[in-house]
Amino acid sequence: MDISTKPVFSFSLNYKVFEKLVTCGKYDGIHSCLTMVTTADKILIHTPHKRYGLQNSKLSISEIKNDIALLNMNFPIRAIVAGRLKKDDERDVLVIGSPSHVLAYHVDENCNMFQRDFHEGVRSAVIGPYANNPGNTLIVGGNAVVRGYNQDGTEVLWLITAGSVVALLLIDIDKDGQNELIIGTDDGCIRIYKKETLLHEFTEGNEIQNLIALRTAQFMYSVKNGTIGVFEENVRMWRIKSKARATAMATYDILGCESKQMIVGWKSGKINVRDPRTGDVWFRMKMNDFVCGIACNDYRGIGLLDLVIVTADGEIRGYTTPSVNMLTLHNIADEEMSALLTQKQKLLLELKHYENNIKYNKEILSNTSESNLVQSVPDNVGIIPSNTRLQIGISTSYDNNDMNIDITVSTNNSTTIRAVLIFADQLFKEETLIAHLTKDVSRILIPLKTLKDNAQDIHIKAFVGYPSSVQFHVFELTRQLPKFAMYTIPHNLTGSPK
Repeated sequence: MDISTKPVFSFSLNYKVFEKLVTCGKYDGIHSCLTMVTTADKILIHTPHKRYGLQNSKLSISEIKNDIALLNMNFPIRAIVAGRLKKDDERDVLVIGSPSHVLAYHVDENCNMFQRDFHEGVRSAVIGPYANNPGNTLIVGGNAVVRGYNQDGTEVLWLITAGSVVALLLIDIDKDGQNELIIGTDDGCIRIYKKETLLHEFTEGNEIQNLIALRTAQFMYSVKNGTIGVFEENVRMWRIKSKARATAMATYDILGCESKQMIVGWKSGKINVRDPRTGDVWFRMKMNDFVCGIACNDYRGIGLLDLVIVTADGEIRGYTTPSVNMLTLHNIADEEMSALLTQKQKLLLELKHYENNIKYNKEILSNTSESNLVQSVPDNVGIIPSNTRLQIGISTSYDNNDMNIDITVSTNNSTTIRAVLIFADQLFKEETLIAHLTKDVSRILIPLKTLKDNAQDIHIKAFVGYPSSVQFHVFELTRQLPKFAMYTIPHNLTGSPK
């Protein structure tokens, strides 16, 4: 879509910035401060309003740029988040997570609110209302554990989960007026909790990297393998896989159409503005380096939210919502008509192939039996009976202490299978398994192994024809491997349970 927009401000900090370690907070309760982690275990705080607390051994003001302050930490930083913890205090607190502890730091007063040991290693953090706790709750994720703290640092939540918790989100997913906790783990699972109860679990097959709220009961996510998608309640609305990896996400109305769009930053430096309903790209931008973080805040202090984009080399760009609808300036009707005409041509061509197939079937089958069809069909024509169906079976086999999941692919007549392709995330080394047969058969058994006990979708493509065929029909089916597909009951049980 041919739309252009210009940043309302742009500058460079000349500091390296780490991915996912970007946040924004009002540490004095008024002015927005962009906060990010840079080299040498330092936290950089920038604001155009030049207001900080007193300088001390931990907080130092840059002599070259007095709108920059540096927090000197003596430990590796794995997560940061800013938000209000005290119910009667408008000032945000900066929470810093390390491999050994979590620290709540009051930037405006240059002092620690509290520090708690976290031996599982902090990987993510979020602040917000949860589980009827008074005030906001700080929720911290680590290796197989989630803990929650109140404003005094008292532990109010403790959850055990599989995998390392690398993404957290608080959102009202069931529309009951109370937030649920959504966690994303490095083993590719998205889990939704209501207090301490697990409501839903979804598997994506690779590390979950971002969880961002869209609107009530709707959130978007990104996966390390390049997948992005949207869930509404417990239903996945759509997902799209890219060759690049999404490094940052946010929601903002950058097109002035009175509803927020998905803002997705990529490792390649590209930024996509997408329709949350379908995932269609409406607008593209390009940064000079990959995107480390995206924040939405009143950065200029004029009472309007800005979209602030931060790159790995310290470049900052800010965008605002335009006063006119950018979508109406573009001739959407012509573009949609062109897309419909293209789709029409594809469907007409596909219909023509089906009609030719039916014609050949009628002519040949009227003069010969199906058993002799293979000799009657020319090599350059991929004709098969119109009632041909692909049948998929999933079972577990146990032989000589070796467990397999057996995928059986077969046809319902004398047609043969030349090759089978199976696509699945993290099930194979290259995400695809190809079974190319040396002889033509109507049934093939493919043994698989899974490393994790997760339900997983597998996408199957089979090339079906006859031994003399040079053209084949492609059948596509999707099946789900059950969560505990690698387990079975032995045929011969000896002894008794103890």
